[in-house]
Amino acid sequence: MSSQPPDGDDAPPLVSVVVVTYNSAATVGETLSSLSEQTYPGDRYEVLVVDGGSSDETEAVVSEYDAAFHVVEGGSIGACRNRGVALATGEYVAFTDSDCAVPATWIAAHVDRLEDREDETVVGVGGPNRPFPDDPPFAKLVGSLQGTVFGSGGSPQSHAIDEVRTVRSVAACNVVYDAAVFESHRYDDAVNVGEDAEFHHRLAEEGYRFLFDPATAVSHHLSADLGSFSRKNRSYGRAMARIQRRHGALIRWYSPLPSLALGGGTLAALADVRRRKPRYVPLLALAFLAVSAYATRQVYRDRRSPLALLVPLLLAVQYVCYGVGFLEGLIASDPEPTDRS
Repeated sequence: MSSQPPDGDDAPPLVSVVVVTYNSAATVGETLSSLSEQTYPGDRYEVLVVDGGSSDETEAVVSEYDAAFHVVEGGSIGACRNRGVALATGEYVAFTDSDCAVPATWIAAHVDRLEDREDETVVGVGGPNRPFPDDPPFAKLVGSLQGTVFGSGGSPQSHAIDEVRTVRSVAACNVVYDAAVFESHRYDDAVNVGEDAEFHHRLAEEGYRFLFDPATAVSHHLSADLGSFSRKNRSYGRAMARIQRRHGALIRWYSPLPSLALGGGTLAALADVRRRKPRYVPLLALAFLAVSAYATRQVYRDRRSPLALLVPLLLAVQYVCYGVGFLEGLIASDPEPTDRS
């Protein structure tokens, strides 16, 4: 870790950093290396790696760093996060993921935000996640797409926000909590995918909020090819439907829209076939083209690459896969997401 802390009462608060892993041997070294280079005083933070039962060399990689390694065999992401909270000794509890790397000022910047907060309802601070500079062009394209309102649904962790603001939720790959919130609230052990959205929904319902700091971004390995992009969006849709079934409420207002669009498109196609005259499908196609054109323009301005022409394809794949996953989650017999996809 980094420099020595000041002595006496002026020492900054202790921070516990929790990294949840599962078969992350290829990437967790980047994460822990970035945590070892923090500007925050070295013995004022600890690093706890909580593993869900990896079968690869994750533990061997972690052993090369100054981090404690703990295993929750077969544990969900929610269960692993809770184990990290239980082990944490800090006044603040930070989370990042094992396929991320944080900037050197990550702990210091987020702690400063929490120390200076004036709103008592604020229990944490987070920021965006962006592709690694050396990630494949496809991953960078996905990152730029998520920076548009049609690619992210307006989620602050991805959508381009240029000022510090109060939000209902942030991504758990880039968050620091006031540890006091865990005295009466925890992640749900049963939730694997979407565990942060579920937890933050419960906090928001009780009036708690987060600060979103767009200047403190983490690097995150995003989908590197169309197949992984498709699987991830299907998994997200399935998880969000299951979580909302449990709560009997919409956690994110836009989550049913892709499924509704699929249903509407099917009905429009059937109506056109029955009338033997194309009417509704061309209108829907025009609407999608308008959305795609806007998103393509935004991505090109960000990326300056001809790959931006793939945005209509990515949007179609994202909406279809998410919509199919959402429908699967609605009709699944088990409302708990248990897959690791």
